[in-house]
Amino acid sequence: MSASREALASGAGAATPRESSPGDRQVAMGALLCLVLLAIGLRLVPILFVPSTDWPDEIFQSTEQAHRLIYGYGLVPWEFQLGMRSWLLPGAVAGLMELARLVGDGPDYYLPAIAIGLGLIASAPVVCCFLWCRRWFGLAGAVVAAATVAIAPELVFFGARALNEVVAAHLLVIAFYVIEPGFPVRSRWRLMVGGILLGAAFLLRIHLAPVVAVIALWSAGDAWRYRLPALVGGGLVALAFGAVLDWLTLGYPLASVWRNILYNVYQGVSSDFGVSPWNSYLRAELAVWLGAAPFLLLLVALGARRLPALLVAAFTVIVVHSSIAHKEYRFIYPAMVLAMVLAAVGLAQLTSWGEQWLVRRGVPKGIAAVVCAALLLGYWGTTAFGVWSGGALTDLRQRDHDNLLAVAFVARTMPMPCGIALYGDERWDRFGGYTYLHRPVPMFWPEDATALAASAGAFDTLLYQQAPPPELGFATLRCFGQTCLARRAGRCEARPMPAMPFPPQLGGMAPAPERFEAVPQRVRQNALASGLR
Repeated sequence: MSASREALASGAGAATPRESSPGDRQVAMGALLCLVLLAIGLRLVPILFVPSTDWPDEIFQSTEQAHRLIYGYGLVPWEFQLGMRSWLLPGAVAGLMELARLVGDGPDYYLPAIAIGLGLIASAPVVCCFLWCRRWFGLAGAVVAAATVAIAPELVFFGARALNEVVAAHLLVIAFYVIEPGFPVRSRWRLMVGGILLGAAFLLRIHLAPVVAVIALWSAGDAWRYRLPALVGGGLVALAFGAVLDWLTLGYPLASVWRNILYNVYQGVSSDFGVSPWNSYLRAELAVWLGAAPFLLLLVALGARRLPALLVAAFTVIVVHSSIAHKEYRFIYPAMVLAMVLAAVGLAQLTSWGEQWLVRRGVPKGIAAVVCAALLLGYWGTTAFGVWSGGALTDLRQRDHDNLLAVAFVARTMPMPCGIALYGDERWDRFGGYTYLHRPVPMFWPEDATALAASAGAFDTLLYQQAPPPELGFATLRCFGQTCLARRAGRCEARPMPAMPFPPQLGGMAPAPERFEAVPQRVRQNALASGLR
């Protein structure tokens, strides 16, 4: 494989590393820093400035569990009640949440801390592309490549979300750069670090096991006797950490892996959440990129001449997930990231070719580089903005936006409610949970007018998309798009919260409700004693 990589590199016109002066290195570092800050800033937009959710898992499988760990209360979905989710990502998020408490308490502090922390990880592909292309194409190509990834629309939308597949995708890119930085890696320690990162990606998203194998085997190449043991050793270190973590939190080593396979594959629970045809991901990408798809594919093909392993890995992600009946757009985010890295390298290659073409016609090298970089980045920026503002991503960017604004208003400005209800077409899992509410009060989600009337005595605050009957006494205070906030006078009756939904196949395994109370009585009493509004 290493011979084939050398052949591919020579066929792509491999450039020798360029010597640079201290001034050039300072300019390069300054450019890279600006691009990293741009990437992080853009990825905060759909999380903090125009908040939305792609899927409830980014709340209830990560930040809500971190909130429960740090603050003692939060909704517990069936996956955590049965111990089929690793605490790896929720634990990391809890660390960011606890760190934010050094500055202040509440969503206004920990949500930015979490988003910035995940945004930093999301900027890793920007850095890797810059370093690869700086070596191959010079500073102009490096800037073009890094900027391509920084403003890539799908990566902006998903990049700072607390989703396992999102964090795993960024770790895959870091791992590949550690193993294949553009020059031969001799250090077994470096290879072991790459193996640890690959193992961590697997722990976060076990469906990426074939992708991890592709990257490890490709990178081992003809020197597998030297490289593969270090890669495998690093992977085993990560696996041992995951095993110990599951042992301490879920009862036995790698419990999250085995239970995930048992419940979702053997018992078919995942199919209860919807099934889609095999070509759903292809149709989704075509809907997002529309007329820009041929240009993107051209760039990916050019980038694959330099990094063919990433093309194989991206294809593997799509094949694996297309073979699974239950499909969600976010599942192929690792393929999106890998494809965008290839597109970035492809655009840097075009920049280099354009620069050489202009230099041969007498244009000074520096001017040629700036002109080509500006033209190609301008075209890519226009393309990315068209995709970002297109119908497919616009719908995603508005998902749950009104709900999150309404819940945030309750959390920030209103007196302490004695109970809150979520009523309308949306479900309990579309309002951000206690992560956004951050009030230790009972939460209800009546399904219809009858259930609303029957439970109305248990809450004084109502978020609705379907107006409640006037006889219940709720007065609308404010609307946020399609979601409105209403309040009634009086106290709340003490009633148990509704049980969290369970898959039909596992209904008999549901623990007693008191084992996983969303708001334990002691937390509620402590909040009242401390005078929390």
